[in-house]
Amino acid sequence: MKKRDPLAALAVMLATLTSACASMSYEAGDSAFTSCPAYKPAYDVTDEFMTTFNSKDAEAWGKTFHFPSVRIASGNVRVINGPQDLEASFPALAAQGWDRSGWAMRKVVQCDATKAHMLTTFVRYRADGSEMSRFNSLYIVEQKQGRWALTARSSFAP
Repeated sequence: MKKRDPLAALAVMLATLTSACASMSYEAGDSAFTSCPAYKPAYDVTDEFMTTFNSKDAEAWGKTFHFPSVRIASGNVRVINGPQDLEASFPALAAQGWDRSGWAMRKVVQCDATKAHMLTTFVRYRADGSEMSRFNSLYIVEQKQGRWALTARSSFAP
């Protein structure tokens, strides 16, 4: 039996993964995934996420998450264990002049029967409608125990 070089095997695996990821360019849109079972739920969950976030009601917003949920931002990994962990978000943002947020872009980039990875860009707005900031992020939406919700987010937002 011929012994395999582990570095060569790793190089082949990385090349395969890289080429698979490269086949779905950021600009290509997500039409290749419309028949994927997680495609519509990913949009539905992120729609509800934004609606409830803008309502400034942590309990309602919390219903769009699976707990524990993970947020990666500002060089930190934060575990969110329930709606009570979301409460502080609203006053902290309001202190910066935030009034509401909206999606500038969403695209499913990976998808299967129970999970979707969605690239997003969200915008933070002031009460007068002017843009405060915008950030790219990755949202992971999964079906667990018969319910679709967010499991993790990674963002370039502070």
